[in-house]
Amino acid sequence: MLGKQYSFQQTILELREREKELKCIYRVEESVNKKLPVEDFLFDLLKRIPNGWQYPEICRVKITFEGNVYKEPHWEESEWKQEAPIIIDEQVLGKIEVYYIDFKKLHRDSQFLPQEQKLLHTIANRVSDYIFDRRLDNTIRILQQEIDSQDKAPQNILSASSDIHWQWRKKMAGLIANKMDFDRFGVKGVYLIGSTKTTEAGPASDIDLLIYIPELHESIPILKAWLEGWSLCLSEMNYQKTGFTSEGLLDVHFVTDEDIRNKTSYAVMIGSIENSAHPIKVIKN
Repeated sequence: MLGKQYSFQQTILELREREKELKCIYRVEESVNKKLPVEDFLFDLLKRIPNGWQYPEICRVKITFEGNVYKEPHWEESEWKQEAPIIIDEQVLGKIEVYYIDFKKLHRDSQFLPQEQKLLHTIANRVSDYIFDRRLDNTIRILQQEIDSQDKAPQNILSASSDIHWQWRKKMAGLIANKMDFDRFGVKGVYLIGSTKTTEAGPASDIDLLIYIPELHESIPILKAWLEGWSLCLSEMNYQKTGFTSEGLLDVHFVTDEDIRNKTSYAVMIGSIENSAHPIKVIKN
């Protein structure tokens, strides 16, 4: 009987903790909806986050972003902390740290509950999204204006030519080539062309592929459908990363033996000295 009573009380305590965590997320969303400048937004979070932890009275928050530190005065950092990164445009630009300024034995070897680390990552992701959205809005506004050569370049806008864009696209092209069933579809080679190959791809760029198939046959529509699935999936991933929408991210061109004999525009890129296609995966005879 005592065991059942303890189990019931423990369940009630756990449910109350989950309720606190949900309320904490709601409070963060309230701050998001204020659409504050980034600095004010980060300061506003300092008082909203602690109430999601088991002991808010001894919980303190410190946010570091782009070299600036946001924290309330009159408390000392302790060894009892957990943290989560703030990631903007694929770069770690800061972190959120949660401290307990007094010792309390909570869970095994940790001061914190396992769910609290998950909560902190959820908050950090929401903060990252908020700052990204603010910078994306700023980027669009800047690009829509006529920018004369001014004293100072615009600050806090997203980079349209970051290396991350072509690197990510090249990685995805390699993944597609390795997942493709060459035997089933009669594929002899997958090549990369265009802005991803030249490392000039931006957030709105396609991934241009050449697929060498000696002869087109009845299974090609299945391959095209498979590639269309990849294209739509990558488009959604790119939207989540950059905010740019598209109807698909792959631009695929098929090259056959007949195209090679006729030296069509794409066929001549295979093995060419100038403007050559970059081989990703090729089966050598």
